Amino acid sequence: MNLDDFRILSKDCAKLYVADYGVSAVVKICGRATFVSSVHFKKLFNNLISQGCEKFTLDLSDCQLMDSTFLGVLVGLSRNFSNSADSIFLFNPSDQVNDMFDNLGILNFFGSINDLGLKTDFDSVSCNENLTDKTELTRNSLDAHQALMGVNMENKIKFKEVALYLEKKINSSGSS
Repeated sequence: MNLDDFRILSKDCAKLYVADYGVSAVVKICGRATFVSSVHFKKLFNNLISQGCEKFTLDLSDCQLMDSTFLGVLVGLSRNFSNSADSIFLFNPSDQVNDMFDNLGILNFFGSINDLGLKTDFDSVSCNENLTDKTELTRNSLDAHQALMGVNMENKIKFKEVALYLEKKINSSGSS
C-alpha cells in the first residue's frame, strides 16, 4: 500500500473531536469508525489517560457504524479500568451501532448516558497527521480482534480466521 492509498483511506476516516475537561473527556465520533481511524482514536484515548483522564463519554450521535477493529480497540481500551462501565459511557448510539456492541457481547463493558449534561466545545483531532503505516494498521487490527476473541466463544469462532490472516501478514512483512 502506498501513500496515495492511505490518503484515499483517510478520506473515509471517522472525524474525531474531543472536549477535554481534565479528569473527564467527551470524544465525538462522526462518520464511519473503521480500522483506519481506530489507530488515531487509540492514540487520542491513551494520551488522555496519560494526562489523568478517568472518565470518557463517547458521543456517537453522528457515528454511522463501527467495524470490528474499532470495536475491538474499544474493548482493549476498556481494560485500562477496573470497571469500564463506570469509566466509558456511550451517548446516543444509533440502533445499528448499539446492535454491533450487543452482537459482539460487549455492550455491558460500557455505561450509557442520555444527556451530555453540559455545553460541549469540541476540538478537532486530525486523522491525516502522521499517517499510519500498513504494519501499524495490521498490528492494531490483530490486537483488536484478539481483544474481541477474549470476550466470548462466539467471537473466537467469528474472528479466528481474521486473526490468523493478520498474523500471517505481520510475519510475512517482518521477514521481507
